[in-house]
Amino acid sequence: MRIAVVGNFGLTGKQTMAVRALPLAEALATRGHSVCAALPIRRSDDHGGPAEQNGVRLKYAGRGPRVPGLSHIWQLLILAHFAWHWHPEVLYCFKPIAYSGGVLSLFWWLRRLGLYRGRLVLDTDDWEGDGGWNDRQPFPWWLKRFVARQERWSLRHADLVTVASRALLERTRQVGAQRTLYLPNAPAASSPGLVAPADPNLRSRLGLEGRPVVLLYTRFFEFGTGRLMDCFQEILRAIPDTVLLVVGQGLEGEETELRRQAADRGVAGQVVLAGWLPPDQVAGYFRAADVALYPLDDTLLNRTKCPVKLLDLLVAGVAVV
Repeated sequence: MRIAVVGNFGLTGKQTMAVRALPLAEALATRGHSVCAALPIRRSDDHGGPAEQNGVRLKYAGRGPRVPGLSHIWQLLILAHFAWHWHPEVLYCFKPIAYSGGVLSLFWWLRRLGLYRGRLVLDTDDWEGDGGWNDRQPFPWWLKRFVARQERWSLRHADLVTVASRALLERTRQVGAQRTLYLPNAPAASSPGLVAPADPNLRSRLGLEGRPVVLLYTRFFEFGTGRLMDCFQEILRAIPDTVLLVVGQGLEGEETELRRQAADRGVAGQVVLAGWLPPDQVAGYFRAADVALYPLDDTLLNRTKCPVKLLDLLVAGVAVV
């Protein structure tokens, strides 16, 4: 079977394609299917990648004209072009919005016109509309309305929707998805818990020798920093010499706010901000910790996620609260 995979991101930056779509595509390739993945180049430091990986052919759409709006249309059409010329029996789009949602709608209309006879499969690992990422994104109101509408349209018009969480499964059924399949995330071969050995000198280099270490591995959007600091201060009341080791970077610079709050509460010396780290370094920080915190506020966005960072911690054998 010929399968075309389309995504909204490349293999750097956001990890939807690298840790969810590509491993699924590789699994399909190992079962004898011919798989091509069409990916956009979104970031200045993302210049594409290998032409093939574990049996999956990779095609990259360049950023095109440097004109606001026009570059997005360009990439959408190039991604659709790549998928069309693969002659797929199955079009598998990752995310119901943006480029992948647009390619899905184009193929749906081509099928209505009798020009395409394959199946349309959609994957979603987040709730994008109201109550989900729309509440986090600094989009203008009209774009948020478009995102919400595109998400619902894509979910209703795909032949099959694969979803990453039980809450997302229920949500997609509520908006009218025809067929759904629960397909949670799994640790990728590149998971920080698998790719590197422990660094025996890391604790001493960070000044953590002989002290209890609580790890926070995060992008900060699942919780408020104030709640995190309240929790950490409760830990300090019980174990005063504990250190909070923070690995990760916020989407909106939340680590700066965390540093300020730690200073205001007089615990700045017990909060170590490591920032963003590549996977081969993250593994050493995992093994330097005694326990990890994974705070989650009760929101629709968090309920519908299947957090890869949590899986990474579990694969590394870190105890998680």
